[in-house]
Amino acid sequence: MLELSSNTIKALGIFGRLSKGQEDYFDSLETEYSKKPNKSLGYDIFRHLTLTFIHDASVSDIREELELLKDLKKFLPVRLKAKRAFVKDEVTMPGAEHIAIEFELDQTGELVEFVKGRAGDKNTVATWYTKVVWFVPTKNQQKVIDELLDFKELVFSNFYLVANKQNDENTIYTTNSFFR
Repeated sequence: MLELSSNTIKALGIFGRLSKGQEDYFDSLETEYSKKPNKSLGYDIFRHLTLTFIHDASVSDIREELELLKDLKKFLPVRLKAKRAFVKDEVTMPGAEHIAIEFELDQTGELVEFVKGRAGDKNTVATWYTKVVWFVPTKNQQKVIDELLDFKELVFSNFYLVANKQNDENTIYTTNSFFR
């Protein structure tokens, strides 16, 4: 039986997902330089570009997000010129740091405005970076940044609608799934 006392999801959002080749590349850097915590602690999320984020989402929010997800196809792939790699703190785990790639926010301007027109200011997120190598100890941070000196472009090949956590298990649907 479905739950009778609730009609909300703790968190819901649409996130850009990197191309498989780029995910593989960043996975290889994590294998070499990262000290990721055990997956049971909840840090098994995919690298992402946040577009929407809704706390305590309703069932109708899911429908609206699915409609938006489908209409985002025209923006794929999203190609963002890399500006620089830098160290980014993990706000949910004090002391943990990641390597992120910065890009000019105006590169996502049209995409963000489209999302804002559909999801509203409150639910739309405009980010200027993507964390690409997670949980990098201080002694390895400059090595990863040096490895990324020649990295030119982030390529997001799909958008994912997820509930509660940015991972495959919590994915509701993807933009590319609409067009198979």
